[in-house]
Amino acid sequence: MTSIPYCLNIHPGETLDDVRTAVETHACAVKARVSPDAPYPLGLRLSAVAAGELAEPGALESFRDLLARRDLFVTGINGFPYGTFHNTAVKTAVYRPDWTTPERLTYTGRLAELLASLLPEGRVGNISTVPLGYGEKGSGFRGQGSGFGVQGSGKGERDSGGKPEARAVMTRQIAVAAEFLHDLKLRTGREVVLAIEPEPDCLLEDTDGVVAWFEDELLYEGRRWLAARGRRTPDEAEALLRTYVGLCLDTCHFAVAFEDPLTALTRFESACIRVARIQLSAAIRATVGDASLARLAAFVDPVYLHQTKIRQPRGRIVALPDLAPETLEAARRHVDGELRTHFHVPLFYAGDGVLGSTHGDLSPEFFGHAARHDYPLEIETYTFHVLPPELRTGDVVESLVRETVWAQDRLAAAVSGAEASADETP
Repeated sequence: MTSIPYCLNIHPGETLDDVRTAVETHACAVKARVSPDAPYPLGLRLSAVAAGELAEPGALESFRDLLARRDLFVTGINGFPYGTFHNTAVKTAVYRPDWTTPERLTYTGRLAELLASLLPEGRVGNISTVPLGYGEKGSGFRGQGSGFGVQGSGKGERDSGGKPEARAVMTRQIAVAAEFLHDLKLRTGREVVLAIEPEPDCLLEDTDGVVAWFEDELLYEGRRWLAARGRRTPDEAEALLRTYVGLCLDTCHFAVAFEDPLTALTRFESACIRVARIQLSAAIRATVGDASLARLAAFVDPVYLHQTKIRQPRGRIVALPDLAPETLEAARRHVDGELRTHFHVPLFYAGDGVLGSTHGDLSPEFFGHAARHDYPLEIETYTFHVLPPELRTGDVVESLVRETVWAQDRLAAAVSGAEASADETP
C-alpha cells in the first residue's frame, strides 16, 4: 500500500528555495520513518512566486533530479494559497486573488503545466483551489468581518464575489481552466484535475451549495461557453467539465459545517461530481461553557482564519467569523451548544475531556469507502507552528510521522476488513 502523503503547506513554501528545503529536510525525514524502502508521495505547495521560479529554464529539471535522488514523486499541488502562508497575518487574504481575477486563472494554469511535468506516467494529478471566493452564498454576505478587507483583519470593504455577475465570471474562468486541462492532457498525456476546496463561510462551503453550483451554474454557463460557435457538442462540453473540474474534500471543513464526510462523499457521487482529492484533517469540537471557552482562548492566533460554528440544542447553527476574544465572548450566549472551529489539530489528538476532535468522523466505513473508490488521500494539518505548546508533541517531523501512522493504520484496517468480508461471502 502506497504511503499517504502530507501537504507541504505545513512548511514555508513562498520561494523555490523554501520548497527545496522543506523537501530535503522535513519530507525526507518523514519518508525515512514511514516509507524507507519505497517511493514516497509528496503533496506540493507552491506559491505564485515559487511556481514562477520553478518554471524558469533548468529549475524544473533540477527539481525532478532532486525527487529522483530522494525516491520521491508528486501526486498533486496545493494551489489554494497564492501568496505568503506562514509567519504573517493571512486570515481572509488566503482567498485572494479569487476566481474573478485573471491572476488566479494564470497561476492555476502554471501549476498545471508544472504538475504535468512532474507526474509519474499513468498517474492522475490534482490541484486544489479556493472555493470560488470568500463570502456568503448567493448575493448576500454575512455580518461584519465576513467580507474581504485589509490582510489579516477579516473586516473592511466587502467584495462583489457573491453577486450574480461576479459568480458568472468565476464560473466562466473555471470552464476556461477545464478546457486548458483538457488541452494539457492532449499535449502531454498527463491528466490533471482542478480540485475546488469547499470551506466554511466561502461561496462554496457545504454539499448543498456545491451540488447547486455545479448543476445550476457550472454545467449551465460552462457548457454553453465551451460549446459556443460549434467547438464541441453540449454533451462533449459537459463531459469535459465533469472530467476536469472536481472537488477537494477537506474533512475538517465539512466537520465545521456539521456534515459527515462519508455522507458528503456519497452525495457528490450521486451528483456525478468528481472527488479529486480527500484531505484528512480534524477540527476542534467542544461543548460551550466556561471551561471550554477558557481553553479555546489558547488557540486564538493572528495568522490563520478559524471560522467557528455553534449548533444549539434545538439544531440551529450560529456562525462566528473567526476564533477571537470577541467571538469567544459572543459564544457565551450559546451555553451547552456544540462548538466546532476551523483549527486543524493533529489527527492523533483525541482531546482531553474539555476539548475534543472531529477525527472520529474518519470512521472505518469512511476509510473503507475511500479505499474502494481509490480516492487520492492527503494529510493536511498546517497549523503545527500556531498550536498551543502542549499540543506540539515533539518537532514537526515527529508530529507528521504520528499523523501518517494514525491514518495509514486505519486505512489498512479498513482494507483488511473489507477483504475479510469479501472472502467470507459465499
